Amino acid sequence: MSAYERTTIQAVIGQKLDGQFQKLVSEHERPIQQKLFAVKHLCSKAETLNPDLTGETCIPVQSGQGLEFIYTTAEQDIADRAEVHRFTRKSLQAAQLRHGYASTGSNSALQSTLVLLTAMCGEALVNAAFFSNAHMVAGPLAALKTSALISMTNMSVCTCGGYFIGRYLNYGANALDAEDSYFRNKRAIAKLLFVGFIALMMFFHTTVGLVRTQESLEQVNHSLTHYLNMLQTPEAVFLILIGSCMSVIAFHKGVHSFDCPYPEIGQLQRAEVNAKQDIQSTYQFYQQKIESHFEDSDRELQVPIAGKRKAVERYNKAVSACYEAKMHLDQSVRNAEAICRGKLAELITAYSCISGEEQSIPVDTLKRMVSFEKYLDFELPAFRFIPEASIFKSDLLHQKNQAVKRLAEIFQSAINQ
Repeated sequence: MSAYERTTIQAVIGQKLDGQFQKLVSEHERPIQQKLFAVKHLCSKAETLNPDLTGETCIPVQSGQGLEFIYTTAEQDIADRAEVHRFTRKSLQAAQLRHGYASTGSNSALQSTLVLLTAMCGEALVNAAFFSNAHMVAGPLAALKTSALISMTNMSVCTCGGYFIGRYLNYGANALDAEDSYFRNKRAIAKLLFVGFIALMMFFHTTVGLVRTQESLEQVNHSLTHYLNMLQTPEAVFLILIGSCMSVIAFHKGVHSFDCPYPEIGQLQRAEVNAKQDIQSTYQFYQQKIESHFEDSDRELQVPIAGKRKAVERYNKAVSACYEAKMHLDQSVRNAEAICRGKLAELITAYSCISGEEQSIPVDTLKRMVSFEKYLDFELPAFRFIPEASIFKSDLLHQKNQAVKRLAEIFQSAINQ
């Protein structure tokens, strides 16, 4: 209230009521001042609990550290393995050029093995049927056992013959220096072994035919007469043809399915595949290192937030007490103003009746005379909040994607050199 307004009020209520007015106001101000002191004491106590959250609004700096070391080591390791792969590939190309072998495709060993097993089972069933019908064995199980042994011998021997002999029959035939002694000697040895292999398999299949013709597993006689009798037995001829067909299939699989027809090229092909897989394994290894790095960063991000959370909760609890006390203070001020204004109005009315002077005070003037708003003019501490870790996860994910992208660029750069 200004001095002018105070003078105006004294003129309204008179000098005699001014002292009583001041006493009335003072009686209601004292409790409000005490509550104001209590509120400010709570605010001061809350300020002492205010936690230091500096740096809690950004991703920790250490989340980006260590990546350069990963990039450097990855670039060197991938480049070394890419160089090994290039050297192996050039060696393979040189060997293919020398041997005149252009194809680099290879059949599936698993698929070929399944074909061989199927053929072996088929031959065993056919043989078992013929042996069982001739009453050469005790029963179907014995016939199946004997036939399985014959079929297994046929398929395994022919597959090994194709692998160890057949691959060398045309060794170096398309090479630039096909008549070189190195190639000619291997082809000559292979052809000699192949002739012996053919003779062995002819003896084997002829023996199987004679077994069916003579209907005996214990003693088989080889003579021209027995051979002629065998040719007159359809079942024996059929067994020989079936066995020969299976031998051809097994020999072909042994030559082409398990390795390159040229052993040196096959070794280089496997080395080239292993070198290529080694590059991919190295790339995946450093991808996992980047994953582990950002997983560690995420765990490090949780630690400071968890440590500050309790401090912030204590501080916010103290601030809540301040706001609650301020609310009670505000209510006390409103009540004190209403009571004081009512008593002042009664005082003025009583004085008017005694003095015989009619006095009326406007409501606005009465509100200005009795106002305790100055006790509410102060600031309370603000609540504090810790950013949740989920706020940073998108940024961490962005950094992680950038790291993986850079690693991919390093990989492509090493491969394309």
